[in-house]
Amino acid sequence: MSDLDYDCAGCGRRHGGGDGTEADPWPLIDFPQPEALLRMNPWEQLMRSRSTEELCLIDNGTSVDCYLRGFLSLPVRGEEALLVFAPWVKVSGEDYLDLVEQWEHPRFRGEYQGTLASLLPGHEDSLSVPVHVVAPGRLPPVIAPVASSGHLLVEEERCGISRQEAELRLRSMLLEDAGF
Repeated sequence: MSDLDYDCAGCGRRHGGGDGTEADPWPLIDFPQPEALLRMNPWEQLMRSRSTEELCLIDNGTSVDCYLRGFLSLPVRGEEALLVFAPWVKVSGEDYLDLVEQWEHPRFRGEYQGTLASLLPGHEDSLSVPVHVVAPGRLPPVIAPVASSGHLLVEEERCGISRQEAELRLRSMLLEDAGF
């Protein structure tokens, strides 16, 4: 992917295309808000939600939906490369409160169940895929699809995706971010 340049949200610099390895990573495929929040009009967003870069609460009228953001990685088959997403996950109120209370403790390791709350490129059916969330204290949670869900993401996380597919998904998100 040497012909792809991108602006890094993490460091603020412009990067030449990477190969997806730790030494020369691809950009993070970031989702700034859960899909439920994106589908609300600006007035509803202002009046019914509260969010940070990692956490989000949405008042749905009868209860409050709780979301957190973490990392989901897909390996590239036969390589040391990773395609890394930062999607949102909907969790129970109890799990959300536990995470918020324990987040700053370095030895904390919370494990939760949730459902994906972001539309992943290549998976238009990714909303509500059951996931396992591991929160290793002070670090962003790690997200993995639940094996029993039968969703294609389970196989992709376990066996990887082709380099061509990884680049296609990455390009689709970069083009979307650029407004094309």
